[in-house]
Amino acid sequence: MFVYEKALWILRLLCLFLLPIAIMLHEMNFTNGILYLSFFICFFRLKEEQARWKNFDRQFFFLIICFCFGLIISNYYSTDLSISMKWARRYCYWILPGAAIYGLWTRENIGRYLFASGLALGGIILCVYAGYQDLVLDLNRPGSLSTGPNSFSAIVALAVPFVLLNIPNLLFNILTWLIFLSGIAISQSRGSFLALTFVSFFYCLNELRMRWSFTCRQMIALLLSIMALCGLLFIMDDEHKTEPGILQRLLNTSKISGDDERILLWKSSFNMIKDFPVHGVGLRQFNDIYINKNYINVKAREPHLDSPHNIILHYLTEMGLIGTVPLVALFVYIVYWSAKNRENIMARAMLYAMAALFINNMVDYQFIVKQYYQLFWVLCGGTIADVYLKKEKFICG
Repeated sequence: MFVYEKALWILRLLCLFLLPIAIMLHEMNFTNGILYLSFFICFFRLKEEQARWKNFDRQFFFLIICFCFGLIISNYYSTDLSISMKWARRYCYWILPGAAIYGLWTRENIGRYLFASGLALGGIILCVYAGYQDLVLDLNRPGSLSTGPNSFSAIVALAVPFVLLNIPNLLFNILTWLIFLSGIAISQSRGSFLALTFVSFFYCLNELRMRWSFTCRQMIALLLSIMALCGLLFIMDDEHKTEPGILQRLLNTSKISGDDERILLWKSSFNMIKDFPVHGVGLRQFNDIYINKNYINVKAREPHLDSPHNIILHYLTEMGLIGTVPLVALFVYIVYWSAKNRENIMARAMLYAMAALFINNMVDYQFIVKQYYQLFWVLCGGTIADVYLKKEKFICG
């Protein structure tokens, strides 16, 4: 019996380490294999740990159910029911990795460390492979192992707070952060760069100063060094390119990527929302309606767009108020709940991650990308479990 329990414990820790890596690297078979093993472990531990399932935060459970109902109900009115309903179902069961992490989470800190290490390794692999594509294959704006440059960089920006706050080694944190920064610079994603900058700035001001007892003078020196390093990275990224790099994209937004066209796209989206305010046009139907129903502005140069490049506008156009209100309610509650439990490291990391999510998805739509979406729920599941188990340990102790 002891050997069986020990083997189950090792498998549990292994899944906590491997599941975030599999999701971040967008390996479907690997992810499914780890996910099946995770639920197998949860099932065999159900009797011993039934309290965590019975005491799952009721507000979270209610909002998640409302979110799923909003997905399903809004798509009954889709212009193409079969396609939209297929995607609505996928978004519902892509929440399952979050449930698996919730069931796997341990009371011991080793589980949290392994989980954060998995996030770190997944992000490092994405950034290193992007560097290989950039330097060796000479690809402009490489997509790494993800669906594109904006996708892998957004995943890295979402994961970085959990890495920095949960791994108690300053040197490892600095090296990991440098690799993440380099990957985002290579991706040239402005949204991810702004998200990483925000998280890094407040991490330095709050977490780093408190955890490592930096003086104000040392903190200023550290921040200036980081700024100098950022400038060096951007200059190096730009100097050998025929295409604009991250620095030029940040300084010359409207000239390089035609953000006047982004404004035209948003205006067209508002017109679509006015015509389909309650239920939207259905998942994966934006481009079809945008083109075939003449919502595209005559001045727009790019017709092949799958989204308004803003997550709220995306939900409003494709799922209307029925799908968007539950999403906004869920986001607001996560921020409120994380702030309320901010003495917990995972909850504090979730608060930073939500800031990164908002910054990134106000100019993009990564929340509907499979690996980003699944990672979000995994981070939620781990955070909810850690807060519950720490409180339970405190009460029992």
